[in-house]
Amino acid sequence: MPAIVSGSRVHSPSTAAEALAFLAEHAGEGWRPLAGGTDVMMGLYRDRRGGERWLNIARLRPEWGRIAWEGDELRIGALATMADLRESAAARAAHPLICEAASAVGAAQIQNRATVGGNIANGSPAGDTLPVWLAVDAEIELTSTRGARRVAFERFMTGYRQSVIAADELLTSVVIPRPLSGEHWYLFRKVAPRAAQGISKVVVAATGSIEARGSLREDESPATGVWRGVRLAWGSMGPVTKRAYAAERSAEGRKLALELGIEAAAMLETDLRPIDDARSTAAYRMAVARNLTREFLSGNLGRWWRV
Repeated sequence: MPAIVSGSRVHSPSTAAEALAFLAEHAGEGWRPLAGGTDVMMGLYRDRRGGERWLNIARLRPEWGRIAWEGDELRIGALATMADLRESAAARAAHPLICEAASAVGAAQIQNRATVGGNIANGSPAGDTLPVWLAVDAEIELTSTRGARRVAFERFMTGYRQSVIAADELLTSVVIPRPLSGEHWYLFRKVAPRAAQGISKVVVAATGSIEARGSLREDESPATGVWRGVRLAWGSMGPVTKRAYAAERSAEGRKLALELGIEAAAMLETDLRPIDDARSTAAYRMAVARNLTREFLSGNLGRWWRV
């Protein structure tokens, strides 16, 4: 692989406090966080740069890798791996979308190394977990020696592989609000060239509450209920993850029906601007998005989730 690595420097702090202090002292000098490292060689190949400076935070996983409820919020440490996320009962209770997305990242070997924070901070438009954080109203916690601040995931990415992270900050947690009780319908779908270890052409995380008269049985159709709080979040469609707001609004308070799905699918272009690239075409991406939206809002595609 034609990448330059001979000039690389690595600093490995032993504590979170040491990592933040080092980054504050050397802000602006090009030190880049290194955690699972699953995307490092591809990044070196893509950027064709030598002399990288890496802040190796992998050994801080005991401090920044926990997944636990704190009151009405689930805190997911940035150094939790996709395998941790996939197997986490707390994450599944917060939303099954989280575990399904983690299961779609690479192969088992990648999931054992790839971290939550790395998947987000890497900023790839095709990142499998990114639409999920948008769909579940997650906040990103950024920490420096100046303290911690939270940014809604929707405002975190500012462009292709660009974010609001300051030079002296590290992404330390993802915070999810406790879900409301009730009946919910959700969908995670990754469309890629192959069934396993493919890079997404389109990835969607969709969810919404079903307001019904009484509790529906496991085998009962959700068609008797109406939609509340629909979220349609899309990845691999453009430079950043996007929500389809017009389609979401069209579903509010309406019954699950084919007519609704068709109407909402026609509104996707209001918010989505898919791109042509090496993996797919804009026309294909939009066709897939319309099909998934139609079937999800019709109640023909998705799964129950009860809180």
